Amino acid sequence: MNIPAAVGLAVILTLTGCGSDKAPVAQQPPASAAPASSAPGAAPAAAEGELIGAKGSACPMPLSFRAAAGWKPSAVDVKSLGELAALAKIGDFTVVCEIDAKPAGSIGFIRVHVAKGLSGLPREHLASFVKADGKGKEVSGAVYSDVQIGGGQAAEVTWEVYSAVAEQRTRYTAFALNTGDGAVVVRLAPFDEGEHAGMLPAYELAKQTVKAA
Repeated sequence: MNIPAAVGLAVILTLTGCGSDKAPVAQQPPASAAPASSAPGAAPAAAEGELIGAKGSACPMPLSFRAAAGWKPSAVDVKSLGELAALAKIGDFTVVCEIDAKPAGSIGFIRVHVAKGLSGLPREHLASFVKADGKGKEVSGAVYSDVQIGGGQAAEVTWEVYSAVAEQRTRYTAFALNTGDGAVVVRLAPFDEGEHAGMLPAYELAKQTVKAA
């Protein structure tokens, strides 16, 4: 079943609990802490699908990477969202592309968020992203690490969010890096906590194949 990008964005973000009034709590452990994606017993590597991000691809972006086989990328046109446009913004970052896992059998997305002209430390980008995304939700267990992605300095974080509105807990993983056009955050956004492990190989594939556009 194919759901338009605007609908997918609105539904997933709404169900993660935009309406709760609880303040977020975040932790920033030492840089040496390992992200959850490196844990032993991880799922097998994802098969490569189409290249996205390059000129002429489904989502022209400041970087490119391989989507997992079966995942469907779609550019997000914020202007077309109308009254829902605010759902596409997280702090300084705006969603420009989402790669839908449903055709591959999972419920969720990998989303690419861009903050044009923003520079600074990738870890700081992630900290501000998690804080902005956690507004009105319960945020816990954030584990940050400094990493190399695409041959440059980057950062990665895994964290959990509980939505009282949806009575649902979700685990997220994301990485951030700087590009010539600004800062980019690529986030694995499963529907709920149970989807995270099965979708993680697609996220790892994206991270391992990143190149400057």
